[in-house]
Amino acid sequence: MKFIALIFLLSYCSSTETKKTDSKSAELIHQKIYPAGEKEKIFDENGVEVLITSDDHPLFKKESKSSEELFRVLISSDAYTVRQIRQSDNIKRNPDLGGDKFMMEELLKFNKKDFIDDGIIKVNLNPKTGKIETVNTDRSTRIQQLLKIIQNDSTRWTFTHKTDEPSITKFNIVYNIVLVNKSSREQIKEELKKEVKK
Repeated sequence: MKFIALIFLLSYCSSTETKKTDSKSAELIHQKIYPAGEKEKIFDENGVEVLITSDDHPLFKKESKSSEELFRVLISSDAYTVRQIRQSDNIKRNPDLGGDKFMMEELLKFNKKDFIDDGIIKVNLNPKTGKIETVNTDRSTRIQQLLKIIQNDSTRWTFTHKTDEPSITKFNIVYNIVLVNKSSREQIKEELKKEVKK
């Protein structure tokens, strides 16, 4: 009888430990991440406050080492996702769902291979109006045509500022561009034929 009680006790302790471990694992999986520090609120492409968790794309989870990095954009032909990681008390990107969709459509013609590219755009705002004055490349994409796309994308952005004269007049936007091969064999053959004719 004592032997059975001992087995039951060991089994119960083991079960309790497993539950504690599972609980800790679940917490780690959904851990909140603040790339620019816990004091910073994070906003998405719709201007809604969101959390970054361990389930999110690696771009959003990566620690920010530059104080000028305000926005991160993940763009593909299927999705346009923004995370503003700092300075949301002073400046916010205005939602532009139509523009977001247009930029997604611009990537459709590049979906000929699976490829991830990235680049950084440096934006300067007019110190009086808060509107975009200049857009420059801080780090270029490997595919030159994709650089034009992210430059064009950043120039359409508009902002809401806390004060009439903006306190933030320069910042960086970090882009990740995801291309997915959606071409059929027939489409690839046709395109190769066109290239040969040229």
